[in-house]
Amino acid sequence: MNNLRPGFFALVLCLFCSPAWSQYHGPVGSGQGKKRWAELPEQRSTIQLHNATDPRELKKDADELARLSQSVPVDIETLNRGLVSKDLNEKLKRIEKLSKKLRIQIQQ
Repeated sequence: MNNLRPGFFALVLCLFCSPAWSQYHGPVGSGQGKKRWAELPEQRSTIQLHNATDPRELKKDADELARLSQSVPVDIETLNRGLVSKDLNEKLKRIEKLSKKLRIQIQQ
């Protein structure tokens, strides 16, 4: 009876593990679908460094956004006097693009 116990235990263990093993697919996926926990720590740090934004580019975009924003009130004042600035529409579009770009870079 003592020899039957290890065999019985192994059989029960196999019966309980076989349904779970069939559902396990491992860390599958690539690109966006791949889980972060499945990556090695070295890979995580390189991904974070790769996505990091350049501070000089942020500064340049912020300066351009500030410069464009400061020129808009002057153009609006001339618009109120009846003169239409041909650059106002392009300035406003550029302000939108820069602000969206900065928001995306900051959120990363």
